[in-house]
Amino acid sequence: MVYRIGIIGSDNSHAIAFSQIANDPSNPNHVPGFEATHLFGLDQGRNEEVAKSGKIKNIVSDPREMVGEIDVAFVEFRHGGLHLEYAKPFIESGTPVFIDKPLAANAADARKLIQLAEEKNVPMTSFSTLRFTNMVQELKGLFRAHEPIFLSVAGPADPESEYGGLIFYAIHVAEMFNEVAGHGVREVIAVAKGGNVISTLVHDKFLGNIRTSPQIDAFTVEGEVGKAYVARKLGDEPYYRNGMAKIKEMLDGKRWPLTEQDMFEPIAVIKAIEESLANGRPTKVETYA
Repeated sequence: MVYRIGIIGSDNSHAIAFSQIANDPSNPNHVPGFEATHLFGLDQGRNEEVAKSGKIKNIVSDPREMVGEIDVAFVEFRHGGLHLEYAKPFIESGTPVFIDKPLAANAADARKLIQLAEEKNVPMTSFSTLRFTNMVQELKGLFRAHEPIFLSVAGPADPESEYGGLIFYAIHVAEMFNEVAGHGVREVIAVAKGGNVISTLVHDKFLGNIRTSPQIDAFTVEGEVGKAYVARKLGDEPYYRNGMAKIKEMLDGKRWPLTEQDMFEPIAVIKAIEESLANGRPTKVETYA
């Protein structure tokens, strides 16, 4: 079976990346079984650019025109504050949905999306593809096999981003932390100097931190596991392919590849960090349950 993808939101570079992955067998990230067939975006010029680059045949003026014409919706807006509005019609129609990171711009919208998909019994997932990189999966394996002591994840992010602030890019590091550690962050305390932010995370099993700065462009994970220190830097690997494979697994098996809490917690962690920065105190992390 070939799953027809409708892309909602053309401003994100991922709109091009995922359509090329689906429609170009020569792409190093290509996963057979997909075709990006429809596109909606808020800027017609950008829509035409994405459609041409990704070989998408249909540009629609209303995303609801896609219902019944696609097998999965990829919600791709850069600003997570748009995701609830644009994902909702597809979930309500029974169309499976992949919501690109972040799932939402706040915990309330994230909760509504998850609850709606559960109520409608619709397959849905949301993730940063960096969850599935070799470096993250390697450290995850070590954390499962040995006593975890400390975990640190670093990457670029700008608290002043026009796409919702810190969450727009800090979601990457929060999701990588979640993938390695599993859910269980209960409290955070954060400090900032300029746009650089360091946040201590109190997990059920150990302490960790995530570090972000608009002045760096690399992602790293490091940890103390058992008696060993492990550090990895994101290399040149086709990690988008792993993300597409997870989406295909969801569609083939009609099951969510991540738990509700694994999707919700990274959003809640970033929101707790922002609250801690504002009030200067440790802040509890909201849980989905």
